Amino acid sequence: VGYTYHDVSQYNKETAGVQDRFGIMFFCLTYFSLISLSSLPLWRDEVRIFIHERASGAYGTLAYYAATVLCDVAPFRIVPPMLFTLVSYPTVGLAGGGRWTTFMTILILFNLVSSSLCMLMGLLSGSNAVANAAGSLLMLFSLLFAGYLKNVAHFPSGWKLGAYLSPSFYAYNALVKNELETVDGLYITAVVGDIKETAGPFDGTTMLHCFSLGQDSITYDATVLLSMFGAILGAIFLVMAFVLRENR
Repeated sequence: VGYTYHDVSQYNKETAGVQDRFGIMFFCLTYFSLISLSSLPLWRDEVRIFIHERASGAYGTLAYYAATVLCDVAPFRIVPPMLFTLVSYPTVGLAGGGRWTTFMTILILFNLVSSSLCMLMGLLSGSNAVANAAGSLLMLFSLLFAGYLKNVAHFPSGWKLGAYLSPSFYAYNALVKNELETVDGLYITAVVGDIKETAGPFDGTTMLHCFSLGQDSITYDATVLLSMFGAILGAIFLVMAFVLRENR
């Protein structure tokens, strides 16, 4: 990633300066969406053992739930985004001034939400095959509404709800706003025949407005992601406590 997008600011006088910044943020979300699919079989493979041992009084739902979540969250959902940021952020040459911490925080929150969604999907699915199909579709729909593949302002009115329910929408808006809101001297270039047209300079806030991105504050987007994570974890616990029961 660092090699592909190395020193993105060198292209500020071309359209690529904006395009590359949008592209790297979307790639980050796609990467961690795919990584989160590893959470699909987290409970699926052991659900029968859990139901049987809980029924026999070996442990309660809360103990098993807490142990499993903690063992998955710390090593697989927090550490990878941290390492990814430490390696890719300086090599790509993204915004300075300590904004790398915000970048890393948003990636961690997004990874937590995506992985918890996959945990819930795996828990509700009848087999690993169904879980894999449903989880993949869920991640694809989430990325569709991020705001990179299509301008959210141009979605049909009935489909805009999908953006507001999509973790990718909040993560992507927070990432691009964190990157562009302090950048100046951006240009848009186009080649028509032998003529090269250039428009600019623009600041990052103007470019965000043109693409209907970054309308909310980064704090708001992060709060929504954190709320989503808490709500999904609560749903997982309720399913484990009241839906998964031993059939006698």
